[in-house]
Amino acid sequence: MPTFPTLITRLDALLRQYRPAYHAALRPPVSAAAVAAFEAEFDLRLPAGLRQWLDWHDGQPPELFEALVGMYSWPSLEDMAATMRINRELLADGDFAPYWWQPAWLPFLTNGSGDHLCLDPEGTFTGRPGQLIEHWHDGPERTVVFPSLSAWLAAVVQAYEAAVVGQKRLTDEQAEDLELNSPAGFPLEFRAE
Repeated sequence: MPTFPTLITRLDALLRQYRPAYHAALRPPVSAAAVAAFEAEFDLRLPAGLRQWLDWHDGQPPELFEALVGMYSWPSLEDMAATMRINRELLADGDFAPYWWQPAWLPFLTNGSGDHLCLDPEGTFTGRPGQLIEHWHDGPERTVVFPSLSAWLAAVVQAYEAAVVGQKRLTDEQAEDLELNSPAGFPLEFRAE
């Protein structure tokens, strides 16, 4: 598998060429001060891949509703922090069933309706740190969709590269229709109950 920075470079080139308006609207890279504040607030260290992801761009602005891929858009680090604050508070108040939310989950993608794709540094359900897990705000299904952020990004790049063949541009609707191929053995289905 290509290195994570190589995959980011490939995705950057794809977005720049085939979704130029989306690419141009992405936020600048996250600042070191913002990362330090985030890590201090949540008492954790961002995994290297997620840090590289945010060093590329700090997500998309809230007024940009188009998806990065499939149903998911890309929140900023501050938006991630807001989601974590709310869910940690609800967890602390006893409002969640077991595994509804875990304090270390990093919600790096959102569908804008309270659902997230989270990087799970602890390996909830499987014991595999670094996996990506779907969190539904109103349902107990928890699906581990990729074993790592690198595997997910490789699938994103492959989906984009397949979709742009013979295209001059990729519409926002086409980006929403992109389906990612999970590696063998995934997805893994669990329930937060």
